[in-house]
Amino acid sequence: MKTILCDASPLIFLAKIDQLELIFEVLEGEVSVLQVIVDEICSESANEIELMRLRAFLKSVEIVDFSDSEYPSETLSKNDRSVLNFAIRNQVDWLVADERLLRRIAIENKIAVIGTFGILIGAVRKNLRTADEVQTMVDDLVGKHGCRISIALYQQIIKALEGD
Repeated sequence: MKTILCDASPLIFLAKIDQLELIFEVLEGEVSVLQVIVDEICSESANEIELMRLRAFLKSVEIVDFSDSEYPSETLSKNDRSVLNFAIRNQVDWLVADERLLRRIAIENKIAVIGTFGILIGAVRKNLRTADEVQTMVDDLVGKHGCRISIALYQQIIKALEGD
């Protein structure tokens, strides 16, 4: 069975659009979340509805008590360093992360990476959601929920949803 490790931002953004289950459906594996990430996403700043969604999701994953953030990087946050250390040490099959540097280092260490939008596009490719549904979700994330992406990435997402 594939091992999947989730970082904070994809969990937060997928909770905002009520699509956390897609992590299981698209990647089909055992999902783990580090306790430091649970603490981050379930903080007081979380919206009540999102917090309810996150807590329900967390009941179906393995919560791992791991906080070794000794990865040598001054740019990554302490939590991202912990996620990276765990992913490398345990050679997870998938890292679900949006942070660009975290993704790049994971790929350099032969770990497959997918982010929020990759999960959504995967849902279309697996016929779990329609392209129109995902287009609306992408637009909501960018327009309503503060997800910042470049115009080039937005165009890539649209092209992928069109099947090109």
